[in-house]
Amino acid sequence: MDIPPAVPIFSALDTEEYAPPGSPRTYTLAPLTYRERQAFRADHAREGGVYPTPAQILEALRQAVHYADPDNAPELLAVIDAAEADPDGENTAIQSALAVIEATLSSDPGYAALLAARRRWLGMLPWCAARHSLRGWDGPGLPPFRRDRGAVPAELLDLLPEAELDAIGMRAVAMLRPDRSAEGNSAGRSPSPAIPNPIAEG
Repeated sequence: MDIPPAVPIFSALDTEEYAPPGSPRTYTLAPLTYRERQAFRADHAREGGVYPTPAQILEALRQAVHYADPDNAPELLAVIDAAEADPDGENTAIQSALAVIEATLSSDPGYAALLAARRRWLGMLPWCAARHSLRGWDGPGLPPFRRDRGAVPAELLDLLPEAELDAIGMRAVAMLRPDRSAEGNSAGRSPSPAIPNPIAEG
């Protein structure tokens, strides 16, 4: 799942009317204040767990190779080492070889557990962001909107169409860090650090 770039927001009080592609419904989203961002991060930690770093993933893959003990283990480990030295994925040959190893060893318990943790972290990111950023909605088939203690109740959010929830959630993620050129246009607003980067921070 790719995190979209930041969208220009000129004030913490600004809202955006967002219509997911092909949807007759619109959703009102707002950037989060400092305290709201902390609540979002805490909520995402509870719901999404911890994002395994690439180094942790590759180390688990190495352990899976050692456990399987194939005849070509040294070659496989060399591919993993080369992939670790190519964090941007520019060497397509290495990345293709790594993908084969990953697919072959995907059932290894330790490696599979980290893949599941990564999937959970990414999967819950738009859900949590939408829960905290939503300020209203309008359109057919939607229940009455409400917020409780600074966020949309989970049971209400779960009634939204899944594709639309993913779309509005990722739009909300993009609003978590206002455009730097706009930061000076809102007097007295708190700094707006980026959301946790799964690659850099785990």
